[in-house]
Amino acid sequence: MLSISKISLRELKLFNDDTGLSEKDFLPISKVRAMSLMANPRANSNDNVLYQAHWNEKLIAYLTVLPDIAFANNQSIPFAWISGAWVHPSFRRQGIATKLIDAVVLDWKGMLMATNFSKITEAVFEKTKTFKTVKKIEGQRFFLRKTLLSSYNCCSHSNPITYITEKFINLLNHSNLTRKFLKIPKNIEIEYFTRPDDEILNKLTLATANTLTKRSTEEINWIIRYPWLINGLLPDRAAQKFFFASVIPAFAYYMVKVFKDDELIGVLLMQHSNTRFTVPYYWFENGTEDVMAKVILLHASRAKASFINIYNQKIVNSMLNLRPYYFYSKKRTRRYLVTDSMLDIIGDNFDLMDGDGDCVFI
Repeated sequence: MLSISKISLRELKLFNDDTGLSEKDFLPISKVRAMSLMANPRANSNDNVLYQAHWNEKLIAYLTVLPDIAFANNQSIPFAWISGAWVHPSFRRQGIATKLIDAVVLDWKGMLMATNFSKITEAVFEKTKTFKTVKKIEGQRFFLRKTLLSSYNCCSHSNPITYITEKFINLLNHSNLTRKFLKIPKNIEIEYFTRPDDEILNKLTLATANTLTKRSTEEINWIIRYPWLINGLLPDRAAQKFFFASVIPAFAYYMVKVFKDDELIGVLLMQHSNTRFTVPYYWFENGTEDVMAKVILLHASRAKASFINIYNQKIVNSMLNLRPYYFYSKKRTRRYLVTDSMLDIIGDNFDLMDGDGDCVFI
């Protein structure tokens, strides 16, 4: 018999500390993701964040949500991003994911958004007829080398043929060209930080002031201190039971200030996650996007990332002009789904940053 259960933030700590979880065949959440959700400054202890489907006490599906706050029409509106849905292969195409989403919609009074989803998950959203695509942001993926991995958070190739093929394709590796020949002007200086200082926090809150979610200093600190991914050469026992990545060989944030002639012109929060490189949050002066593009490209190259995802159009245009220093590029579109209930309140004219939703974490 199918049963749906839900776990609130208040209950999540007890759930996460349960030693019996290690004996389960599957885990519905990783420890680092649970710790991050519990530290979320925009969440309420009563918020339900983990939904599970069991068949005769066997876990067959789960779904998590990320609480957030939207600012629109002089209101602050609690809502949640749907983040991470999984159904056991033996139970797919039976409407179980739809039942989980229906439970989330009911709990959150229809105040939900979703982005960064797979095509399979998108089909489930469309089936519920609760969500609409109300925003599309055009971006670009810039390849420093070609990867044949099925997922950018994979640890290794399962097929030796794809590994050999990838090595052959990358005999001419553009990241080597980038590291050797791409230079930033001599009057540009970079300063690194492991924790944001007041100036970084002020600039990033300023950059997000007109976005739907308006990040405060508290949220930025939370994002940096509680990532969903940790470094590990091999997945640990628990990570192997969780469908989404939690332990990967390469993960890091790069937080930098960029100066021109001793004047601050940019702040970049960059993330390297195995083969992927992104810039979730950023602030830069108008006219300095060419410098920011070079800084991002150099960091991605030296981190040995395979590709860079960028959705800020100014930086995209500047990066396109650096064509000799990357392999090739292709357009990407990030879609944002919103429920009808939430759309009635926030409307369809809102701005977001690259890291909004769960994009900054995965």
